[in-house]
Amino acid sequence: MTTQTTNREQEVLDHPSDNAEGESGATLTLDTDYELPVVLVVDDEPQILKALRRLLAGVDCEVRTASNGTEAIEVLDSETVAVLISDQRMPGLSGVALLNYAMKNHPNTVRIMLTGNGDWETAMEAINLGQVFRFVAKPWDHDQFVRIIEDAIGQNELLHSKKRYEKHIRQQNAQLRELNDELEARVQQRTREVTQRNEEISRLYEELEGSFNSTIRAMLSIMEIGDIHIVGHCRSTAERVRKFGKHLELDDERLRHLERAALLHWVGLINAPPAMFRKPVSDYDAEELATWEFHPTLGQQAVARVPALDPAGKIIVNYLRRYDDPAFKADDGNFDAELIESCYFLNLCSTFERTRRLEQEVEGLSRGAAAECGLARLQAGKGTEFAPSLVDKFCSMIAVESGSIELERQVQLDELEEGMVLSRPIETAQGVPVAPRDVVVTPELVDRLERFCDSKGLGPIFVRSVSRG
Repeated sequence: MTTQTTNREQEVLDHPSDNAEGESGATLTLDTDYELPVVLVVDDEPQILKALRRLLAGVDCEVRTASNGTEAIEVLDSETVAVLISDQRMPGLSGVALLNYAMKNHPNTVRIMLTGNGDWETAMEAINLGQVFRFVAKPWDHDQFVRIIEDAIGQNELLHSKKRYEKHIRQQNAQLRELNDELEARVQQRTREVTQRNEEISRLYEELEGSFNSTIRAMLSIMEIGDIHIVGHCRSTAERVRKFGKHLELDDERLRHLERAALLHWVGLINAPPAMFRKPVSDYDAEELATWEFHPTLGQQAVARVPALDPAGKIIVNYLRRYDDPAFKADDGNFDAELIESCYFLNLCSTFERTRRLEQEVEGLSRGAAAECGLARLQAGKGTEFAPSLVDKFCSMIAVESGSIELERQVQLDELEEGMVLSRPIETAQGVPVAPRDVVVTPELVDRLERFCDSKGLGPIFVRSVSRG
């Protein structure tokens, strides 16, 4: 190195630390499992090496020194170096070349360059080739230099933490694959819930043919690492979407996009607090509400790199939009009618499934009673949160599901109750249709029937009602 020793550097030379190492370079070895991070200093001037060794004596690290690039490479290749500090101007291998070698062969080593003031050409070359963490201009400030080294050690620890986290994720995925293999081998001993879950996964894998299959599986694996309610809710919602889509006779392509959106619509909640899944949205605090409102955006971002999932992503990012939102209408040209209805569709199914699960798992209600709570939630939001026509059709579908209806019976007009389902059409005394079959009785329907009864009379009324058992 051709630069003369500066006043600041000379000050370090003149005031050695009591804890500094001697000329032999011997280090104090502690009897502990903790390994101090290694800081490698490279400079062709022995006085600079001694000065920096003494300056770093107060830093929690082990200092190694090298007088040229070749020696430095030997140290880099023989032990784990946390931080590399190199002068630029050295005989033989330059500092930039050394940093470039470290970047390619030891990417976790944080790289710092010592350079003279105004040496911008060298700085740019180091940035392009060596991707340095910091530049330290000569003369350096003691305190600032120590802080830079401590920051570099912290950066190295972050890089290693990232590696450990990635290793942990790989181990978790391996454990999940092993568990799946074990369950496959014991198929006769599975519970009904696990059987249904794997049947749903198998059905989904058969449908999701194409280049994005591996991406879907990876997303599900990641979601399974999060709270158990995330994957459970998404799968039950996807099943509900499939049933409702069949009930409405949606075309196969549209229903396929809806099912994919349902299966992934909570992917943005992977890092959400577990407590969020055991209470309704109305009980969320400000932080939980912000997490809830932002998760559709995170969900779309998660699927954005898979072109085949773009239709599902558009549904996910908009699925919480309310029916009474004036900015979410087809007439303004920003959204097509099919997308809007698909978002209403997913929101309705997701809300029903979430309400049903909360009432059944948290409040301890029976499956039938929990389903009725889900229907009541949809009725409460009819016309504001949810599309009225979809609410009516959904309630009709739920009412006729196996094990959830009573035998048909005839009732008087004043015996009609909210939640009953018309089992036959209602006509006036003259045979004029008033209400079709499979319509859920609401207060508005009762008022309408009373007006017809007063003016024209009504024929017999037959209903079936959801069981409360």
